[in-house]
Amino acid sequence: MDRQQVVLHMNHGMGDNSYAHNSIIQKKVMREAKGIVEESMMRLYTIIPIHCFKVADLGCSSGPNALQLVSNVIDIVHTTTCNLNLKPPIFQFFLNDLFGNDFNSIFKSLPQFSEIIEEKKGHKCGACFINATPGTFYKSLFPNNFLHFVHSSFSLHWLSQNLIEAIKLECFDLPLYDPTIEEAKEVIEDEGSFTLQRLESVILDWSTNIKEAVDDDNNNKLDLNTKAEFTTKFIRAALEPLLKAKFGEEIMDELFVRYKNKIVQLIMGVKILEFPTLIISLIKKV
Repeated sequence: MDRQQVVLHMNHGMGDNSYAHNSIIQKKVMREAKGIVEESMMRLYTIIPIHCFKVADLGCSSGPNALQLVSNVIDIVHTTTCNLNLKPPIFQFFLNDLFGNDFNSIFKSLPQFSEIIEEKKGHKCGACFINATPGTFYKSLFPNNFLHFVHSSFSLHWLSQNLIEAIKLECFDLPLYDPTIEEAKEVIEDEGSFTLQRLESVILDWSTNIKEAVDDDNNNKLDLNTKAEFTTKFIRAALEPLLKAKFGEEIMDELFVRYKNKIVQLIMGVKILEFPTLIISLIKKV
């Protein structure tokens, strides 16, 4: 097994630096994209008769967002089948991430999740089967023409997972790349396997974590150091395992203290720190 498939994952558990407690921005993006997901699935479900609806979430990670897509899909299909007076399908969800992902925390949340779905939908919802599919989506994970709907959020920016070569270098390069809208469109059109339905950019600011965690009155009272701490936790939850594999665990606290100080300097220089996130909807060509 490639080493990068083991070390490349978000911070496990439910601690202060865990991904579970520092993934509000990811949740925000999923909210923004829900309308496009709904549009895509309604088009699919009204065109193709589906008995067993097979959905994959590539890069599901763990924490409170891991089952968000499952919940959204069930809601959308439930509404669609009720409006069309159709029998609901059976659901089969494949949660995918690399081998180091904290799948156990997802499994532990399934009983409570199932109770919530049953309470909300009752007999009107088809049976739901949730599976883990560990492995890299840069390789084949499923048989050809096996899935109806494929979703991926905050995962495709991992352009390269070649950590072994990176270790051989004196300096460390993170295998990340955020394309522009134009670059993404060009790659999709040149590759030719998909029809581009929607391509949008959502602009978020780094203070999203703060706005979700505290009310506006308290948010206005926070000093720069506290605001920088929120941003640092978001970054640490996602990148610490990768950095730890290269530099060792003993320097992590000091590393992110220095990172926080850099964020303080940035906040002092600008009013808002923003970053774009691309939302892309594709249909596979026959």
